[in-house]
Amino acid sequence: MSNQPPYGYPGGPQGYQGGGYPPQPGPPAGKTKTLNLEYNLAGLLCYIPGCCCLVNVVPCILWLATEPKENRLLRFHSIQGLLLAGVWIGVWILFTILSFAFGTGMSMMPGTGLAQAGGGLILLLIRLVVGVGLLAVHIIAMVKANQGEMWKLPILGDIAEKNA
Repeated sequence: MSNQPPYGYPGGPQGYQGGGYPPQPGPPAGKTKTLNLEYNLAGLLCYIPGCCCLVNVVPCILWLATEPKENRLLRFHSIQGLLLAGVWIGVWILFTILSFAFGTGMSMMPGTGLAQAGGGLILLLIRLVVGVGLLAVHIIAMVKANQGEMWKLPILGDIAEKNA
């Protein structure tokens, strides 16, 4: 055996002081003023998926109204959650208009029953893919908010960061 200390051992009379990678930052410490929730849980509530009757709008507005400007993380998640809810509403309105226009337009043409059924199925599949994609974005945002990260969506995140 050699007298050399093991790899990563800083030596000294104190013994092993740690080493390797720096500790990962955890979720931010502190609680909200209104409901006394931890900040990471409050940020998670900002991203409840839009398919749940837009319940996420309530905590987003609550945190924006009650939390101080110094709490940039929670304000960021609140603004980004509101913008994401706006995207849900916009997508829903778009698909509602498309399905109405497609159904009305095809019903006025004679002999288009099969085309109307096929077009409606394609529109339904596109709506399903977009909805699952938005749901995945919400789930990822919920996980990142729970970890205390400022995960930015491409356009919405820049707007939220600027206004937080």
